[in-house]
Amino acid sequence: MKQRNQFLFVLGPHRSGTSLVASALHTLGVNLGDRFIDPNDDNPKGFFEDEEIVRFNDRLLRSLSLSWDSFGFIWEEDFSAKRFKPYHKAAVTMIRDRFSNSSVSGLKDPRFCILLPFWKRVVSEALDVEVSYILGIRSPEQSVRSQRSRHIRDSDFHLLGRRNVQTLLLWWTYLHKALKEVDARHLLIVDYTSLVVAPELELQRLAKLLGFDIPPDEAESFSRQYVDPLLNRSQTPVKAAQRQDSSLWHYAQMLYERLHLLSRNDCIQPEDLQGVIEHIDVPQLEPLYLQELQYLYGYSYKKIISLRHRLIRSNQELGSEREKSGQLQEKCDTLIAQHESLVDQHESLVDQYRLLAREHEVLSQNYQTVLNTKGWRLLVLLRRCVTWPFSR
Repeated sequence: MKQRNQFLFVLGPHRSGTSLVASALHTLGVNLGDRFIDPNDDNPKGFFEDEEIVRFNDRLLRSLSLSWDSFGFIWEEDFSAKRFKPYHKAAVTMIRDRFSNSSVSGLKDPRFCILLPFWKRVVSEALDVEVSYILGIRSPEQSVRSQRSRHIRDSDFHLLGRRNVQTLLLWWTYLHKALKEVDARHLLIVDYTSLVVAPELELQRLAKLLGFDIPPDEAESFSRQYVDPLLNRSQTPVKAAQRQDSSLWHYAQMLYERLHLLSRNDCIQPEDLQGVIEHIDVPQLEPLYLQELQYLYGYSYKKIISLRHRLIRSNQELGSEREKSGQLQEKCDTLIAQHESLVDQHESLVDQYRLLAREHEVLSQNYQTVLNTKGWRLLVLLRRCVTWPFSR
């Protein structure tokens, strides 16, 4: 019996090591898409995310009035609704174009955690494959600290990160959504710290999931190229933040520890995963979500006002620059007109010069002809020998 092709969803909250997991799959030869997003300071080794797919996910989220940093358990969407059909059709086309000829393929984007119901339907229609899931996890303290560093570097884009509890709520949101949708029988959990500390071992686990045999030198090459201890630079616990909303941090740590235990297993039983999901006490967290949404919306409003003022100043500066540009354009037009006039004068002078040069050439030829006549030569001889009567 022919083995079915495989498709992998690489899942996990932002700043949980999913990029490193994707780099491992890329090393193993998994087709992860067409053109990757360029590396930057956030991920110097690369994101391994298909740029068009990520942009598509952002548009899909905007159609839901959401974004990648929208946290909360309060929304439930029926992606089979009529208004999602154009998105579904476009996504099916993208998947077929990229992966119809690949035996092992997949996509990585943390946004899949909250959009997985949509993409499961897309892949099932586009490809005849067996779908598996790789969930990247990282301790909540490290994820929160890493996101805070992103906020400090670019607070205009990364609104999330100013308050650690909001980042932790997003961490909960992504895990909660993902764990409800994955099939435990086809799930592999990879702990970020384990991948950094023992990359060869974790690479072997991924290869086993795919049915690959990986040479030792390839595992060593992956470690040298992609694994850097400095990648795990957000290790210091955020103790100060944990003093606030300590119950949330307690539950988050318990969730992480349970998932960490499951990350040691190559085969996860559905009842084990169900036990992890049931541990999440959503009703108890909802008031905290609503409170932090108010904080985030208030902060977002302040950022919008600040950006609006910056935009007004920029428009004023742009208007001043446009006025200067208009004056310079007038001067430029004048100089161009003067240049064209001088070019015309130059062409006229060149024509006159050529005419005079031709006349000069004719006179020179005539003069030479006269000098070469016998009469002229005789006259010159007479002037040398006979005194000229008209001379004084």
